[in-house]
Amino acid sequence: MTIRPISTTLIALLACCALQAFAAEPDKVVGWRGDGTGHYPDATPPTTWSRNEKGEKKNILWETKLPCYTWSTPIIVGDKVFTRSEPYDLICLNKLTGKLLWIRSHPAYITVTAEEKKANPAFAEIEPLIAELQKLNDAFVEKGWSKELYKQKHDLQKRINDLTFKADRKYALPPDMYVESWCGYTGATPCSDGKDVFISSGNGITASYDLAGKLKWARYESIAGGWGEHGQSPSPVIADDKLIAVTTNLAAFDKATGKEIWRAAAFCGNPYALVKVNVGGTDFVISAGNYVRAKDGKIVVPRVGDMPGCMVVTNGDMVYYTQNRASFMQVLPKADNELTVKPLITEEYNRVNMPSGDSKALKVDPTISGFYTASPLYHNNLLYCVGNFGILTVVDTTKTKQADSIVYSMFPPFDFKNPYSRKSVGMGIGASPAMAGKYIYMIDSAGCMLVVEPGREFKLIAKNNIDEIVPEGWEEKHWMGPHHEQTEASPIFEGNRIYIRGEQNLYCVAEKP
Repeated sequence: MTIRPISTTLIALLACCALQAFAAEPDKVVGWRGDGTGHYPDATPPTTWSRNEKGEKKNILWETKLPCYTWSTPIIVGDKVFTRSEPYDLICLNKLTGKLLWIRSHPAYITVTAEEKKANPAFAEIEPLIAELQKLNDAFVEKGWSKELYKQKHDLQKRINDLTFKADRKYALPPDMYVESWCGYTGATPCSDGKDVFISSGNGITASYDLAGKLKWARYESIAGGWGEHGQSPSPVIADDKLIAVTTNLAAFDKATGKEIWRAAAFCGNPYALVKVNVGGTDFVISAGNYVRAKDGKIVVPRVGDMPGCMVVTNGDMVYYTQNRASFMQVLPKADNELTVKPLITEEYNRVNMPSGDSKALKVDPTISGFYTASPLYHNNLLYCVGNFGILTVVDTTKTKQADSIVYSMFPPFDFKNPYSRKSVGMGIGASPAMAGKYIYMIDSAGCMLVVEPGREFKLIAKNNIDEIVPEGWEEKHWMGPHHEQTEASPIFEGNRIYIRGEQNLYCVAEKP
């Protein structure tokens, strides 16, 4: 493992833009799904918008084409929006205008120490390529997307990886599991404390950038040995004023220096997501069903042997797990800054089974029927759970028995415009639902978003589509020809805006004056 500390114009707000502007909140922590719950209570987004294949738009304030895809959620920090791009980019844009501000790439080579370079002359060939890559990033910011720039960047990144593998295999990218996993190397959403932005990548890099794009520190740990079908996509969190991320296992780092503070004992189970919960004034993180104290990495409550599911959301002292099942856990403080977990469901294994089935609009491969990728949304005692293949199940969290816990289960009218099989793109639903203002927003994997009124009955307010055919400019094995742009990332909301990360574009949805 190596660590390398790095030594040594704000865009004016447009007065003519009728968009609401919001000042940066000092020390505001943001990350996956905003604060992790998918709730945006102060948002006032539109309920109708559209973009058709001809580029005709309604309430699409701006769209910016980016180098490559990512399924991580964008985050907003002050007047900036941050997103990722495969295989290892962090991208910063002006949130009001969509103007690219900077792109930073972090291949594993950036953490190779001077001693390693001196001992291994093979690294010398890579050094000038890193500078060349940044020049391409700068050209992308200045000129915008073009086929030529994309191809140059793609080819250079491949060359850097090939030479890095030749110099030292431990620094090479793990196998590209795109078709099987849909997450790539940038599935983890960045997080921020309002001052810096932190990333954790599937190429083994954990790093910190300031808001101007200066790399503050970067560390590397090969995760190729644990790289599986679904890659590695749990998003880092800030808890107890530490950066906590999954590398080979769960670890905490000093935000200012990247120094490792603790590393939790290895535990089984795919983390899927890290979620922070505060109990009795003490921060804990939940990882693969384990409750880990943030200050020292102690596993205070280990994962139970038969987990009900790994999709998780919290509300106060409650933790809700879902997948094909649902389970409700109350977390209570104990002495010595520990906690205890109290299951509330009285059925066998403290869980209820959710209805199965797939939308008739989807020709689903039966070997993957019933999958859940989206985390649930909690609102007013109801849990909204969206399956990969179109099912929406609403669970009453005040009930503790199977017979009366399911409020309703149905197939909302998503369009599912892409092909349907394990080996195809944009299939079904991957993004988690959100509650913005008074409505629930749910998006399928091809740009169709439903606006729904919360409650014990399904009430559709609006159905909207962003319709763009991709790819443009490259032909890779995983793109499989032209298709509707995928929207696997969860949308985020601020004020009267919605930010939607598509396969090639970042969109800002807002009502125009």
